[in-house]
Amino acid sequence: MYLGVFDLNQRLEQTRKILREKQHLKKLIEEDIRELEKDIQDLEAMMNDKKIAASART
Repeated sequence: MYLGVFDLNQRLEQTRKILREKQHLKKLIEEDIRELEKDIQDLEAMMNDKKIAASART
């Protein structure tokens, strides 16, 4: 019986560790997504500025 309890405690610790790692990875991915969205907005703004500048020349 004690061996079974030890195994369950060990599995619980491993599960907690994996969960912490996955939560950390999720945060990193969410940060990457936010950075990519900001980069896209910056690029769109640059393209709009170029369009405005090109239309002002004509």
